[in-house]
Amino acid sequence: MTKRFVVVGINNYTALNPSGKSNLNLCVADATSMADLLVNSFGFDQGESVTLTDQQASSSAITAALKSMIAKSVAGDVACFYYSGHGSRTPAAPDQADCDQFYESIVPASGPRITDRDLFKIADSLQPSYVNFTVILDSCHSGGMDQETDSVFKCRSVVETDEFLQRIQDYLRTLIPCGILIPEDSGACTNNVQTSGGDIAGRPVITEDPDKVLVDQAKTTLIAGCRFDELSWETSGHGLLTKAFLEIVNASNFEIGYSDLLDRLRSNVKDDFTNLILPKLKPGLPTSQTPQLRGQKNRVNDVFLSGYVDSR
Repeated sequence: MTKRFVVVGINNYTALNPSGKSNLNLCVADATSMADLLVNSFGFDQGESVTLTDQQASSSAITAALKSMIAKSVAGDVACFYYSGHGSRTPAAPDQADCDQFYESIVPASGPRITDRDLFKIADSLQPSYVNFTVILDSCHSGGMDQETDSVFKCRSVVETDEFLQRIQDYLRTLIPCGILIPEDSGACTNNVQTSGGDIAGRPVITEDPDKVLVDQAKTTLIAGCRFDELSWETSGHGLLTKAFLEIVNASNFEIGYSDLLDRLRSNVKDDFTNLILPKLKPGLPTSQTPQLRGQKNRVNDVFLSGYVDSR
């Protein structure tokens, strides 16, 4: 069994916004710490793995690293994709004004955004019953605040135009999470959300169908930083999700199922959000950050980042 990772952390988004206003502060620190954690606590092979930070993390470089990792993976192996940076949303049919299906996307340092549709194409040949492919996204995708913040207080979602946010509120019915890897023609997430009025940043409030969070067709198990209508925050050295990972793993001889891990992540993130983020927030913004477990329904009780011993 070989364990491989692709770890990405992006602070520098000057290709997206030359003013530097879209830059983040702690994503490279997240990536460095997570790469060390995967090697030292989970036995990942550093020589078989790739870490991309800042301008290294172009869309083409991320895609190439993932393709290489998946191509090498055989039964019993573990593949992990960790991303810390901005997230966004992309309509399935950009030229269709009333398109009701959107994809969450991650935002590379340069080049096109990467959606679940793109990730599925990369991993189309992967046998999910034999290779544990885990995706961890310390990002959010709901449209961030255009605010002046201090050096350790930022949300990880690019600011969207009012027109784009209104388009989501008027038409969004299906939202495909980034990182679950389902076929483009899959109906697993069809009509999985409802929208209502927005917050002070203009983002619509999105309610998710709980029966469509875990799906049979997913090629991965996904841990995401927050719900569809929340923001992922960074402060005090790391993103809140990554900070929780580091604390939980370093505090124990770590072996835990995905569901139990989610419970502990939620508890830690809730405490940090309440103590570090909430006192600084403007009224009318989301008052929580809640990590999510998505993807493969039949693997949520398996041991986190362990190789599979059976097929399901």
